[in-house]
Amino acid sequence: MKIYKSIIKILVLFVTISGYSQSSKPNVLLIMVDDMNDWIGAYGGHPQAITPNMDALAKKSTVFKQAYCSAALCNPSRTSMLTGYQPFKTGVHGNEENFREQKGFENTITLPQYFAANGYKTAAAGKIFHSPRGTKPTPKPGSDPGSFQQEHKGGLGCQYPAKELRLQHGIDFKGAGVKGSKTKSFDWLGIDIKDEKTHDWKSSDYAARFLKQKHNKPFFLACGIFRPHLPLYAPQKYFDMFDEETIQLPKVLKNDLEDVGKIGSNWAASKLHHEILRTNNWKSVVKAYLACLAYADACVGNVLNQLENSEYKNNTIVVLMGDHGWHLGEKEHWSKQTLWEEATKTPLIVYNPFNGTQGESIRTVSLIDVYPTLLEMCGLPNKTDLDGNSFAHLVTNPKGKWNHSALTSKGEGNYTLRSENYRYIVYADGFEELYDHKNDPMEWNNIAKDSKNKEVLKKFREELKPLVN
Repeated sequence: MKIYKSIIKILVLFVTISGYSQSSKPNVLLIMVDDMNDWIGAYGGHPQAITPNMDALAKKSTVFKQAYCSAALCNPSRTSMLTGYQPFKTGVHGNEENFREQKGFENTITLPQYFAANGYKTAAAGKIFHSPRGTKPTPKPGSDPGSFQQEHKGGLGCQYPAKELRLQHGIDFKGAGVKGSKTKSFDWLGIDIKDEKTHDWKSSDYAARFLKQKHNKPFFLACGIFRPHLPLYAPQKYFDMFDEETIQLPKVLKNDLEDVGKIGSNWAASKLHHEILRTNNWKSVVKAYLACLAYADACVGNVLNQLENSEYKNNTIVVLMGDHGWHLGEKEHWSKQTLWEEATKTPLIVYNPFNGTQGESIRTVSLIDVYPTLLEMCGLPNKTDLDGNSFAHLVTNPKGKWNHSALTSKGEGNYTLRSENYRYIVYADGFEELYDHKNDPMEWNNIAKDSKNKEVLKKFREELKPLVN
């Protein structure tokens, strides 16, 4: 009998030890949605948004209502978040650079690599780095294949319509001064296709299948959803959710660019905005963006539903985020790549099944802070050379102390700092903008030249200097 009991104890101990490597550290599920502004239900950015899956996650998570990117463009934003370094340090300002080719960053340890070095299994699907893996046997250059131990081979977004159906909205791109890829991608249409056949759904399905599998170690799983990135193509059923006649347009101020300075004014796609107005397409594009957001939400739901039904539901930290925001006519601009609120702000929702708090935080965190935050939340060694700051304590206490403004840059010498109450912008030519978000949440009134704000400006200048030098 004693021998029998001893055998039972040994078996129990063996099972405990064999399962310990998976359960001793929390898993991480990172979901990134491309070009997602705050138009999801939990953020109230647009009253007609239909995003039930992201909203359901928000109801049990910490919702960071004032989260900002390091750069309002895909490659520099994602590179910054995944390396932990500011764009003006890596030299990645546009979509063409590869941080591995920048001097001093050849051997950078990315966020998933750091987790792998600490015993995690790492996997990815869809767009995480700016260049996704692609569909060929070998990964595309710039996808940083070394960052993940396994990746889904697939496309992005939703399939395109037939060529004769594209760009049928009457927009004169040449007259509007639009050049480059946008002349082919600034398009929208509902596609006759089932969700399961689309690229983004297949990316989400890869992540869902991963969550069905048995894993003998903790995992870091990343899933990228490409929509609502241009072109705004999605299954027709999502377009059918919205009545174009009743679509509500963003609040805008006529001649809003009069007080923003030459550089900021040149960045704004005001000619395209006027062309959209001329062709009576504003409601059509807003509807298309909402439709693509609803489609993205369904893809997110495919992953979250599988997590909820998996053995990992109680030990997986979930981080849902965009890579930056998107203008839809505000400041007479369309797309991203500005230093204003619409381009720099993006959702950030963190679910911690252990000691997280359901609630909202108005602390101005940055996506660059995600790297050190996840290290702390998962009990991994601190990486001291990162530019971001851990906000792990805010996941436990959303109203906790936070003394950092969110820094966003564009190119060389153009910066913005966002505090809880103000946005400060300084351009390479020295022109400054200051917005009081308590009284001017739409950033319509640049108060930088008002003598009453000398001390506010001085404080921001002093805060910015050590951050960028």
